Amino acid sequence: MKRGLLFVGAVALLGLIQSEPAAAEATKLRAAKQYGLGYVQYMIMEDQKLVEKHAKAAGLGDIAVEWNTFRSSDVMNDALISGNVDFVSLGVPGLMTIWDRTKGTVDVKGASGLNALPLALMVRDENINGLRDFNENHRIAVPAVKVSNQAILLQMAAEKEFGVGNHTKLDHLTVTMAHPDATIAMITGNKDITANFSSIPYQQRQAKTPGIRRLMTSTDILGAPFSFNIVATTSKFRTENPKLYKAFLDALKEATEIVSNNKQLAAETYLKISKDKMPIEEVLELLNDPEHEFTTKVTPIDTMIQFMARTGNFKNKPTSASELLFPEAQQ
Repeated sequence: MKRGLLFVGAVALLGLIQSEPAAAEATKLRAAKQYGLGYVQYMIMEDQKLVEKHAKAAGLGDIAVEWNTFRSSDVMNDALISGNVDFVSLGVPGLMTIWDRTKGTVDVKGASGLNALPLALMVRDENINGLRDFNENHRIAVPAVKVSNQAILLQMAAEKEFGVGNHTKLDHLTVTMAHPDATIAMITGNKDITANFSSIPYQQRQAKTPGIRRLMTSTDILGAPFSFNIVATTSKFRTENPKLYKAFLDALKEATEIVSNNKQLAAETYLKISKDKMPIEEVLELLNDPEHEFTTKVTPIDTMIQFMARTGNFKNKPTSASELLFPEAQQ
């Protein structure tokens, strides 16, 4: 009799456990970008509410999506770790830094590529024809000193020019400045900014000003195009919100296809969301430039990763990009 009652009770308890709904996914998603045309897919996603569309198709109902713009990856990293954003757009240095800081805790990794765009070191001093021509009176603007894509690329270029162990030779000349502010400083000649390691469309805007020219690019330094931006999130968010995670990546893929197939719409959306006053003809010129690739594939980034592992102060030192990426980002 007792055994029968125990069996009935166990069955009833099992039924209650099985009938409990799975933990609900988040009802709000927060994404972060930086300044420039390199984030045009995000702007299309925002304007056309593509994340909301794919989330609803996945059965998640109405999802609120919040878009934020930050100066550089160091600021976004702090926001991601503190739980104030869910997806960020990082350069390789930013991704490697946050991967190292969060390994074994929230475990931040790359979920997708965003683009492969050349970054250019622009100069406005006619006497600067190489890195050896910079002096103590010069200042080089980068989005974030020592940690941004541009700052690491400058270190890699310095090591090539001055030899191993001299990668920080120009670091004391760098200053942190957002792309729009650096462009104004370059064009007007204010704030003693002699050079700016920039990105599109700011480097092209500077190049249209007499006296400003391109000294070198990321392709010159690395020998090949590289992923300017990689979309990243925490393993916690990916695990707890599988449908919403996939909805975001599906929305990104759709936006990337729009950039490839409808550049007019992409240009119009960029100007609408960014409030940039750039003529649409110039935006279309940038979108049609064969050097500018908007893709969810992560291009080879091992060279920069290995350089940073060798020269940086990292507790965890990856040997390849695969350690920093979720499986779906490696397809």
